[in-house]
Amino acid sequence: RVSETWERRMATTLRHLQNHQGITVNECSATSSYVKALQNILDHDNHGMRDKLKDVMNQPLFVPAYNVPLETERELAQARLKILCNTGLWSVRDFVGENPYRIFAAHEVAGLCDGSMATKMTVQFNLFGGTVMKLGTERHHGSFLDQIDNLDSVGCFALTELGYGNNAVEMETTATYDHSTSEWIINTPSVVAQKYWITNGSIYAQWAVVFAQLIIDGKKNGPHGFLVRIREEDSSISPGVRIEDMGHKM
Repeated sequence: RVSETWERRMATTLRHLQNHQGITVNECSATSSYVKALQNILDHDNHGMRDKLKDVMNQPLFVPAYNVPLETERELAQARLKILCNTGLWSVRDFVGENPYRIFAAHEVAGLCDGSMATKMTVQFNLFGGTVMKLGTERHHGSFLDQIDNLDSVGCFALTELGYGNNAVEMETTATYDHSTSEWIINTPSVVAQKYWITNGSIYAQWAVVFAQLIIDGKKNGPHGFLVRIREEDSSISPGVRIEDMGHKM
């Protein structure tokens, strides 16, 4: 009786969804067919890629871990993401390629296992990598995009400020052009101007896309993005950078 009830509910669900891909209940005569057809509809796209990522997540490392210390949770999220990135099944270049859905499919599959890992993936590929891809030039692309894809170069997205949230127009961080050195000087002029809630920033990120008020010859030109190294190859904090750990976000 339980099995009959379950099959009836599956059939009802399929009736509601059948118009998406033209699948009818009559085509799904067996329980396994119900499941496969429904999964095909809910997954929407890139089914082969999704299946491969799910197979990868059958490894012991992806078994859920509960009530673990914050340090362990961070290490797990980073290690899991590295394994998925090493599959090469998607790339930050997909944003400007023929199939940007690959990146979003990867996000959805990652979220089935570990929300923290999925968040790190979003920052790495969407916020950080996507910004480098779209706002950067040839000098920022090439092998650097490869390093973003395989997580050899970890980045973060430094927009939010303690006193202004995502109100970019009011942000205080400045980027002033120094004509004598042909360099940009990034400065945090006050406590409330510090970048805050920056995922990946406290431990792993070597790079940050920092948004700041662009100043040339004393004139403000509005917020612009700058690719800034915040950690060296040995993971030490770069000169002139201060990083603090805010602990649990939630």
